[in-house]
Amino acid sequence: MISISKLKEDVFLRHYAVYFIGSMIVAVLNYLFYPILGRLLSPSEFGDIQVLISLITQAGIIFGAFSLISVNITTNTENPHERNAILSELRKICYYIVLAIVLFVLVYFTKIKSFLNLNTIYPIVGLIIILLLSSTATFRSAFLNGSKKFAELSINGIISSGGRLVFAVILILAGLGPLGVIIGIVLSQIATLIFLHFRTKDSLHLNTKANLHVLEKGSIRKEIIYGILILFSTGLVTFIYTSDILIIKHFFNAHDAGVYSGISAIGKIIYFLLAPVTAVLMASVKIKNTVKENAVILLKSIFISLILGLSVLLAFYIFNGIVVKVLLGQNYMSYSYILPKVGVVMFLSSIVNVFVYYFLALRRFFLIGISCIGILTLGTLLMFYHGSINAVLNSLIVSLLVIIFLFFIFYVKNYFNRNTSI
Repeated sequence: MISISKLKEDVFLRHYAVYFIGSMIVAVLNYLFYPILGRLLSPSEFGDIQVLISLITQAGIIFGAFSLISVNITTNTENPHERNAILSELRKICYYIVLAIVLFVLVYFTKIKSFLNLNTIYPIVGLIIILLLSSTATFRSAFLNGSKKFAELSINGIISSGGRLVFAVILILAGLGPLGVIIGIVLSQIATLIFLHFRTKDSLHLNTKANLHVLEKGSIRKEIIYGILILFSTGLVTFIYTSDILIIKHFFNAHDAGVYSGISAIGKIIYFLLAPVTAVLMASVKIKNTVKENAVILLKSIFISLILGLSVLLAFYIFNGIVVKVLLGQNYMSYSYILPKVGVVMFLSSIVNVFVYYFLALRRFFLIGISCIGILTLGTLLMFYHGSINAVLNSLIVSLLVIIFLFFIFYVKNYFNRNTSI
């Protein structure tokens, strides 16, 4: 039996507990956002807001790549001058990429609006503004993560989630409708930027060129290559757990897509509940650790994910109607029966996420191959099976199971064959 004292001394579990508590507060604020907006907006208006959030998340694949590189650098680079120099150069590259994305959105503005059946242009305008703001916040929040400052990281999340909820409600009640929600999200992003600046300004210096001389030759190139790895692997998970909104929005009418987006928002409770596991895992797994040390961290992460994820999933199966009615209201009850299946998609996405972050921390480039196989599998299935919402969800589930199987095979082959027990 494991004693209580040993559990208290476990650094991984202690960090997880701190970040978990903060993340639960964030999760509550996030999911107050959906039921409140579900009652203040019509399903079609709510669907447009969900599209914006999904687009932000999809575009966030780029920021996620830079964020994870920054976490990894902060965790493994002991020289603060070298760390700051690398992060400064990476931020510059991030700015260029964001500007390219913004130009792309501006050029194809009308086509994007038409493809997603949007009622207004506000979600696309909001996307552009949020992209520009996020390119500044990414590196400072990643620094907090890599420095294991999980309390500050949690406060940042609370400011973001709480801010967008408060601002959005006030502006909707002021008569701005969906536009008020978008403005609220932008204002909350500005608030987090202010907080991050004051919490990191003494330790993280990104505006100076004086540190460039400390960089080893090829260090930036090495991190960019690592960024490509991150882009493929995190892009896989992000695409799968957010693509349902965009797929449904494209293939179905505005009302049905809006109702589904509400159900999807509830299902994502599982994904965001388990997100702290991967954040702590990424900061805990180190290249210099032994295989056994890192494998134990992976086992703890999977165990926590199974316990929490399956508990919520069980509640979705037993109480799906009650959950939907309480969180979103009567307007969304017509699709309450699909909540368990949406929950399965989010649970499997979370398990994939644990494996992805584990192997990312170890810089394993086989992730690119698995990512390509996963996305091709999903794309192929959706070409033939998109006639109903159930068909779309089944395609997602099958794709996720294929990805998990590939991870399992790789882990068994490369770790157990080395006589290393998990």
